[in-house]
Parts: sequence; C-alpha cells; structure tokens
Amino acid sequence: METTARVVVIGGGVVGCSILYHLAKNGWNDVTLLERQELTSGSSWHAAGGLFTVVRPNSAAEMHRYTFQIYRELEESGQACGFHSTGGLNICRTQEEIDSNSMMQSACRRLGIEGHFISLEEAKQKAPVLDTDHMIGAFWEEEGGHVDPASATQAFAAAARQLGATIHRHTPVTATKQRADGTWDVVTEKGTIHAEYIVNAAGLWGREVGRLAGIELPLMPVEHHYLVTETIPLVENLGFELPQINDNETGCYARQEGMGMLLGAYEHTCTHWAKDGTPADFGHELLPDDLSCMEWNFERSVEIMPCLAEAGVKRVINGPMIFSPDLSPLIGPHPALRNYFCANGIMAGFNQGGGIGRVMAEWIIGGEPEIDIFNWDVARFGDFATQKYTEDMTRYFYENRSEKIFPYQSFPAARPQAKSPVHDKLAAQGAVFGTGFGSEHATWFAPEGVKAEDSLTYRQPNWWGPVAEEGKRLRSGVGLFEFSDMAKFEVSGPKAAEWLDHIMANRLPKPGRLCLSPMLSDSGRVIGDFTISNLGDRYLLVCTYAMQLAYLRHFRKYLPADGVELQNLSDDLAGLSIAGPNAKALISRLADHDMSTNGFPFLSAGEITLAGIQNVIALRVSYTGETGYELYLPRTDQPALFDALVAEGEQYDLSLCGLRSLMMLRLEKGFAAWGTELTSDYFAHECGMMHHVKLDKGDFVGRVAAQNYGAARERPITLTVDAGDDAIWGDEAIFLDGEPVGYVSSGGWGPVTEHHIALGYVPVNSYHEGGAYSVEILGRLCPAQLQPNPLFDPAGSRMRE
Repeated sequence: METTARVVVIGGGVVGCSILYHLAKNGWNDVTLLERQELTSGSSWHAAGGLFTVVRPNSAAEMHRYTFQIYRELEESGQACGFHSTGGLNICRTQEEIDSNSMMQSACRRLGIEGHFISLEEAKQKAPVLDTDHMIGAFWEEEGGHVDPASATQAFAAAARQLGATIHRHTPVTATKQRADGTWDVVTEKGTIHAEYIVNAAGLWGREVGRLAGIELPLMPVEHHYLVTETIPLVENLGFELPQINDNETGCYARQEGMGMLLGAYEHTCTHWAKDGTPADFGHELLPDDLSCMEWNFERSVEIMPCLAEAGVKRVINGPMIFSPDLSPLIGPHPALRNYFCANGIMAGFNQGGGIGRVMAEWIIGGEPEIDIFNWDVARFGDFATQKYTEDMTRYFYENRSEKIFPYQSFPAARPQAKSPVHDKLAAQGAVFGTGFGSEHATWFAPEGVKAEDSLTYRQPNWWGPVAEEGKRLRSGVGLFEFSDMAKFEVSGPKAAEWLDHIMANRLPKPGRLCLSPMLSDSGRVIGDFTISNLGDRYLLVCTYAMQLAYLRHFRKYLPADGVELQNLSDDLAGLSIAGPNAKALISRLADHDMSTNGFPFLSAGEITLAGIQNVIALRVSYTGETGYELYLPRTDQPALFDALVAEGEQYDLSLCGLRSLMMLRLEKGFAAWGTELTSDYFAHECGMMHHVKLDKGDFVGRVAAQNYGAARERPITLTVDAGDDAIWGDEAIFLDGEPVGYVSSGGWGPVTEHHIALGYVPVNSYHEGGAYSVEILGRLCPAQLQPNPLFDPAGSRMRE
C-alpha cells in the first residue's frame, strides 16, 4: 500500500466514490479511498436509488440536477450505473401541496429545471397504476428516475480508477493523527498513509471516524423501511417504465422495480438505531423488519395505487440511514480542524452524491465551492447540537416528512433552546419565538386577543398585520429589539489592524468609528458581511449569528502565529437595539456621553455608561433606515438595561419589536440581507458591494480577483408587486415581457409604504426601468414595477439625523 497521498477519502459508499472520482477528474490523481469492507457496505447497498430534481433551496436543486446529469454522462462513457430516466410525478392531494409544488416550480426556473403541472388524465397516462380520485393535482418533472445503488457506486469507483485514483477495500482506518503542519497520518492495519487532506465520508461510521480526530459530529442512525412487490400484471403489461412517484403528504415514494413496484415510507414512528455508535462489524446486514411501522403509509398509498393491495411482497428492506439534525448533509471543512473535510449524514446519497462530489472537489482543490452551499455546511451546527438535540431533531423531521415546510416556520423539537436573559420578559409581553444556531429569539409580539403562535401558510399568516404594526410604531416613535443573536468577535493585539486589513475588503475605521465591510474569498466572491468597530484598543466584528463557525474557519486560515488575539464573544455579549425617530432622545436620557449627532454621529462606535451600566458598547448604525443604536454588554447586565429602556421609553412611544419587523423595514430601504441578497454565489460588483471594496488600500484577500472582475452576470433589483392577499417569500421567479429572467431573493410587506416588496436579481440586460415585469406567486403572474430608488427615505437622511 502507498505511504503518501494528496487526499485520503475514508468510506466507499456512493458519496466517497463520487468525491474520489471528482478529485481525479479535476487532475488530482494522487488520491486514495479506504473502505473498511466492500464498496457500498453500510447504507449505499440497500438504498432505493430514487432521483428527483425539483426541490428547494436552489443549491440543493443544483446538486440534484448535477447528479442526474453525471449519471447520464457515466452511462454514455461506458460506465453502467443502472440509470433509468423515467421522469417523476409529485402527487397533490390538497391545495397546500399544489402551492408547495408551485413554489418549487417557480424557484427552479432560476436553474432551468423543467417541471410543470399536468392534468389528472395525463398523470394516469404516464402512470396507469394511479387512481386519481384521491388527487386534485399532479406535478411532472422531466429529470426524475432512479439508479441501481451498487452499479452507480461501482461506476464512480471504476471511473476514478481509470483516472489514476486508488481504492483499498477491507482496509479499516484505526487512527487519524494530525501533524504540526496540518497534514495527516491515516493509520490502517496495512500501513500508514501520510495525506495532505482527509475526507470523512464514512456513512454509518461517520461518528466513529470523526472521533478518531477528536470531533463529535451531530449524526444519528434511523431505521427506514421499503418493500418490493412481486410481479404486478398491470405493470408487467405496460410496455414502458413507470415514473418515480412521490406522495409527499404521506411520506411515501414509489417506482417500478422489475415487473413489480418498490414502495418506501418515512414511518410515523421514528426508530433510532445504534445511538451511541455503529457496530464495527456491521456491513451488508439488514435490521429486523416490522411492516406495521408503515401500515398507515401503505394504506394511503393503496388509495392512489390500488394494485398494491393485491400484490405479494417479494422482500422487505429495513436498513439504517444516518442523519444530521435537519436531515440535510454535513459537508465541507470542519471548523475545528485543518485539512479535514466532512461528507456525512447524506440521506439522499444517490440523488445528491454526484453534486456533493463536485462541490467537495472544488472546496479541496480551489479552496471554495462555486455555489453557495451553506445550508449543507458542517459549520451550521455548533456545540448546541448535542446527542440529545440530534436525537430529538432527527425524530421530529423523520416523523414529519409528510408535513410541508412553510415560510419562517420554527419547529418545536429540542425547544426551548438557549434563552437570552430577558427571554421571560419578552414572553410576558406576547413574544413569539423562533430559533437560530441553537438560540431563541423574538420574531413578533402578539397583540392582546391574538394567539402567540405562528399560523402556517404560504399566503399571509396571522402575524402579517401585527408585524406591520410594529414597523409603523417604530417609524413614528422608537422600537426596542432583543439583539443578542449576532455573531461578535473581538480582535486585539499588535498585529490586529494588519491582520484585519488583510482579510477585509474595506478600509478599517478610525478609533471611535465603524464601517461596513465585505469579506472576499480568493476568487472575489462575497463570503461575509461585517460591521467593524474600532474601539481604540481593540476591534469588534459583528455579523450573522449562524455564520460564526464558518467565519472562524476562514479567520484561522489567515491567523498569524502571534500578534493577534481573536475571541468569539457571540454568546458572552448580549444585545439590545433601539431605532426610530425618538431613539436619539431616549438614549440621550440614559447615557453619560453626548449622543447628539455632533457628539455621536452616524457610524460612531464607543463604550459608554448607559442607565448606570458601564462599558456598554454602542454602535450608531441602522438597518431600519431610522436613527438606530446597537448596544452590546455582558449578559448579566442585559435585564437592567432592558428595564431602563422600557421605563424611560414610555414617554417616547417605545414599543417592543421582533426580528420579522426588522426584516420588513429593511425592504423599504432596499437593504440587503446575508443569506438572501448577499451570498457566495455573487462577486462584489454583482451584489452592490463594490463601494465597500477599496482596491487602492493595499493587498487583501480577493483584491487581485476584484481588480479583474469581468462583466457582471446579474444585478440587484427592487420591485413592488401587485400581490393582493398573497405574500412574497423569496425564490419566486421574476418575469420580463412574459419570460422568466430572474428570481426574488427575499420579499415581504412595507409597513409604511404599504407595498408588497421583492428584492432579487436579474441579468444586467434585463434591467429596464418601465419594463413589463411580473413575479410568479403560487402559479400566478402578478404585475410588478421596478423601483430604482429605495421606497422609504431614498436620500437616507433619517438615519443620519
């Protein structure tokens, strides 16, 4: 066995073999895969192999689409993978399911993925096994089908070998040891391989392989049933192959298998398996089956496929699958380790494996993926994702696979999560809470007589009016937000300024001032959006709470051995924020500092004493378009400051506001948000950030790329939309002259301007003032008007007063 390799991939399932293939395809053929038993041992061999491409978000749809395409390419190159391109049918039993598919159809227009509704008659023609009496609609996707699990895995493996990669079977990894230079020794009974990078693609053994490197991955195995029928005469006599059939409202999927059918179900009762660790000797075994677990699912499937009722059962598969808390993959560089990549918890490996192989190869070779894939990034989970949390979340999402996910929906599992010190005070005032990165936050406040709970709908929910009222009250008085859920980093030391200047694209602010700055990747993509405050002896960086581990991972990539002290204070400092025309008067009543515009102008930063509390970090910055202040202080001091602001604020028309009103208010100003308008899908000149990129300040990460930007592919657009009683949430297609040209990145209601507002992107040559735009909302084209300027206070004078 070789003693060195550029990359060692641990795990020979479809994902590991795909990663190996894509590394070799991109020129890295000094790569090795180690498999403890045979290829496909674990979960791959017993997978159903279904393929579908119409899915949200777009990054997932792109992964599915690419995987579908790579199977076709492998087949055409002579690598048989049992690929069946049959198309796919989504069954719609309710109007909500039609709405859900309409939203996915609109979202997928961005990628050119074809899907459309068909009549029930046409659905029965494509799938004669259907009884459409229990259906009110059917959605057809062209790129649906299935692959043979063993053949697909072997196809990736064979293609990788042809490109020079090496595979060792029956070679379990017994240790992974990192050297001082960041490289790894991968120890097996057959010898040790010294590798620059490790990829943990160990499937059911992802936890165990992670523990060899000292990390605990939030993963939990679950039992999953499907059955294969005997020959069904109706299927046998068709003369063509049935499409993939998805009945999301029952958590079921079906396809043709031989002359019978395969039926799988996400059972109503989740059964976890091997909670504390996958047995070392487990391989091509199955678990004892219990068809009673899927009895409800089976009965609902017989309603629409009556032939199943008379079919004999040929075999039952109950195999373990390993999931992350939200049932989405954990991929990318682990934030706690150098040169250690994860590709774990991949539920739909045959639907996503090709795309994951591509993205992982891009990440390893080029340092970043070519699309924003944070929704699958391993860094989206922190220490809050304990074993108990993972067990509770996997149970909830598995048992509720038949339920749709609605806009802004918060899930009840593993709640409550971490609370702010004023959580109970907010709850007493009617706060409705959501969660993010393991923490509770107030989303809106239910007025008296309104239930403090979200209604779930694709249209206007029960909080639509109350949230708009919060925004109106803020614009006429002052609004108070609990603002702890922001990532906060303190940077100090003799080299602090030099280091920050290197990783940030804007010039650093002078003492007592703050600036907004994008952070760029080497290729010039926008990978972060920061408020940087110069507090004299140190800098405070404030950014998106959920991104903190991803940012730490990037920071550490450039952190010098000495001279810079970096602290993550995200959970040490609590936050409050006030904004509105009366905010300056309120803070002036409580501060020991001159808070007038002359004494503390817009974009000021400093430590003040506020309501007798010393060393409160005050930032004069606005995300509402009004005079605003973000206030950060130790958690123990937050309740006292909250009480003081509420008491003193009575004379200034203070009202409590949730984060949803903040997101509505920023739409009126056209302010971008991280994760919607600002993502790593875009370069700085495409997302309106170039005025924060200072090419003349000297060298910084991404500067060369930014100097050489080509023509922008897309540009931001703001639209007001005639949506009536509907709502805009994001991902809706934007049409120009009746043709889809762009997409909505985020949307909502303007509390004061009283318009449906959509922020989004269109190609540069599709931006026309006065153009005949429309936005597709639940299958309906709603007229839209381009707004070249912010709808509220376009000059921006109110936040600077």
